Amino acid sequence: MINSRQPHSATWLRCGFTLVELLVVIAIIGVLVSLLLPAVQQAREAARRIQCSNNAKQLGLAAQNFASASGKLPAAGHFDPPSEALYWSYGDWRVDLKSGTNQNWIYDLLPQMEQEAIHDAIDPTKHVTAAPDEVLQNPPATLLCPSGETLGRQFATSRGYGTRQTSIGKANYAAYASPFHIDSYYHTGPMALYGMSLRRIEDGTTFTLLLSEVRSRDLPADQRGAWLLPWSGASLLSMDFHPTYYGASQEKDSPGGYVYTPNANSLGLTQVPNGEWPDVLYECPNPAAAQFEGMPCNAQYYGYISAAPRSLHLNGVVTCFVDGHVEFLADDINEYAMLYMIGINDGEIIPPP
Repeated sequence: MINSRQPHSATWLRCGFTLVELLVVIAIIGVLVSLLLPAVQQAREAARRIQCSNNAKQLGLAAQNFASASGKLPAAGHFDPPSEALYWSYGDWRVDLKSGTNQNWIYDLLPQMEQEAIHDAIDPTKHVTAAPDEVLQNPPATLLCPSGETLGRQFATSRGYGTRQTSIGKANYAAYASPFHIDSYYHTGPMALYGMSLRRIEDGTTFTLLLSEVRSRDLPADQRGAWLLPWSGASLLSMDFHPTYYGASQEKDSPGGYVYTPNANSLGLTQVPNGEWPDVLYECPNPAAAQFEGMPCNAQYYGYISAAPRSLHLNGVVTCFVDGHVEFLADDINEYAMLYMIGINDGEIIPPP
């Protein structure tokens, strides 16, 4: 007797998948996804980097507009006048970066960034900590680089600073106060502690580095990124390239006579992009973890203070020059080249990368 169901059964078996075939298909899909994923990640990072660059450019153009309106770039911070804030320490004249009402250069640029409402909510005659919490804790979106992983992070101010304890949101951009130390009074970068006219930038605005990216940590005691504070790693940077006189015996009564001549002994010890040397902060919570995160720091404030530009981009950081154009600065940049980019009147013109 002929089984009429046999051909149908055989056909059904031939149209199915065996377990081995299914596993092979899954393996092939996995390989394809693994090959595609890096390309997708690279495309996403490219888009994030473009946004970071656009933000930096907006800050640079805002600084240009401010200078056009006021005759000079904004001061690094709202400090006490030099007669009160200036002090001698470790071979140099320095400014107390916690003095005054303590708003920073970003506050001054808010109207040029179309953030008048935030600017008007902060009273410059009162200490920065007196501003409303909603303002302090929420930096404008223009200050956040998507690659920086900073959104929502806060810095908690300490007891005794300002009018009250509060939290200040963290952001991703800081300006160059000096090629030496951030608090150095006489050796300044373009974002001078008390402001600077564009005429004083003798090396040219196209060749002078204004600002760069910074990173933050998800720790309230780490000041880096605090968007309204004129502190190290918060909104100010310096390269820590020492002059030859530093460390030698100097007379306190003649601060204006120092000539900045770079000391070659600083090579290998400066604050280059994503560098290995620690940012000097008022507090450095969990320094071992900071080292692991690629954000070394210390709180051994021996009278000097500096911080490096940092980012999560591959091999460098986004920067903006005084004229408003944006460049990507490589981690392995020549230290002298970077020094001359930050200096305003060293006579050395370093073309952008």
